[in-house]
Amino acid sequence: MIDNKFAVMKFITRHKLLFGCLIIAWIIGMIFTVFLISRSTHTRMKVPKMSHPLIHPLQHNRLPPASSFKMVKALRYCNPPNDITQGQEGKSPVNGTLEFVAVMTRHGDRSPLRPIRNQSIINCGTQSTPLLQKYMKTLKYLRGSSKHLTAFAMFPLQPDEKTCTPKQMTLLGAHQLLMVGQALHKAYIEGHGLLGKNWTSDHIKLYSTVFSRTFQSAVAFLFTFLPTFNVSNIRIIPSRDDRFCMTDYYCRCPLADHLENLKIKKKRRLMQAHPAVLHLMQKLNPIVKQDPNHSNIFDPFEMFDCMMGYVCHGSHLPCIPGTNECITFEHVRNLIAYMDWVGRQFVRDSSNTKAGMLNMHGFLNHLLSNMKAYMSGKEATRFILYSGHDITIEPLAAALGIDDGNLIPYASRIVFELYSHSVNSKLKYVLKILYNGKDVTKYTTFCKSFFKESLKSSNPSDYGICPFESFQKFIEEFVTNVGASSFQALCNTVQPISQKPTTHYGISEIIEILRYMQTLKE
Repeated sequence: MIDNKFAVMKFITRHKLLFGCLIIAWIIGMIFTVFLISRSTHTRMKVPKMSHPLIHPLQHNRLPPASSFKMVKALRYCNPPNDITQGQEGKSPVNGTLEFVAVMTRHGDRSPLRPIRNQSIINCGTQSTPLLQKYMKTLKYLRGSSKHLTAFAMFPLQPDEKTCTPKQMTLLGAHQLLMVGQALHKAYIEGHGLLGKNWTSDHIKLYSTVFSRTFQSAVAFLFTFLPTFNVSNIRIIPSRDDRFCMTDYYCRCPLADHLENLKIKKKRRLMQAHPAVLHLMQKLNPIVKQDPNHSNIFDPFEMFDCMMGYVCHGSHLPCIPGTNECITFEHVRNLIAYMDWVGRQFVRDSSNTKAGMLNMHGFLNHLLSNMKAYMSGKEATRFILYSGHDITIEPLAAALGIDDGNLIPYASRIVFELYSHSVNSKLKYVLKILYNGKDVTKYTTFCKSFFKESLKSSNPSDYGICPFESFQKFIEEFVTNVGASSFQALCNTVQPISQKPTTHYGISEIIEILRYMQTLKE
């Protein structure tokens, strides 16, 4: 054995040059392989570096390359336009006809809700494309043709090209909605002929909350979605409520407000149980604030919103001038990890689901009545757009049972598709629901059990479909199923809290905390 070792050492000594060359060749090969992988990934998730030329960034406040694994979660939220494509939309679960489509969107990329450091020199533009140029050129000359959009008359049809004004949608945001509209045009207009070339305003209904960012998002979406874009055919109905409750009867619900307050209190308790997050917020506040006299940020989402103002536009993170006190991307990652963890605490929370149903009951009733009106031939409307916010999509996802706890990306969409097909010479209707291109029908509260039962059915046509009646019962019987006589009676059953709630963690929550702490270490 010893002789063998000496023989090996002797061989290595004699061939030092050969072994050295082999090691160098191996290292060069590994570097070249990593370069090729990075280059191929970068073509898919490309965020342009658009920092101001006067900024001299320090090494530790730069963003990682867009192809870096570290950027995955941040870019998922930013939702770059090139990543927005047709998913499973328009793929019929039955051999039938697409009858009706409703789309709920979140507005596109916007500037943070409050002023941030260096905001005036962040470039909120986007990479120019032929589609974007056509959109900008067309809308530039249509302002006078949109006078009938009276509720939105104070808003321009499109956002500013480069400026980052607080709360306002950016041109990048418009680009995102152009891509969403283009993807759904391919799925529904080209794929199914949902709207013909001679479509009229009778065939569509358009709703938007009264914010420039949701109005401009709706216009950008329609620019690429409609068979022909004609402003005179567009009638966008304003919604004063962020959740499209539609009538006062559904808009006022004390129980929903009570449950929302409980959710806010639970979030505060969760943060108080994480001193590291409190310390992080204290550390970031003086760096991100535009003015030292501005109020501090106490809400992690508000801080995250400020961070995304830099990240989504490829800008270097801010520093306090003349110091090395900077926000690093690790700070951003830690904040995202914490918020994802908090979001998961509400996924199977019955109070959160109930709050979602109460808040979105008006919207769901409105959607159901429009579907039934089309099915009965009373109305010609085949497409509805609701242009809203993350606070619109979040409770809707909770109500439907498809909330995964993750942050709602810019330009997100929930789509309802209604199909008809013939079964034993009888016309049947089925529903399909998608979130950001993914078919989530089988996860919905009202179809989860039906999907399981269909696996046992001897009829192959039952597999993988959700009967419209299941959706109808889910909405119409919600109030009676919780033991109330009416929606208002249910809303007025606010239970007083007898004692101050305390935080108790079960095994699953302890595991989640340990996972979160491990994420911070990594």
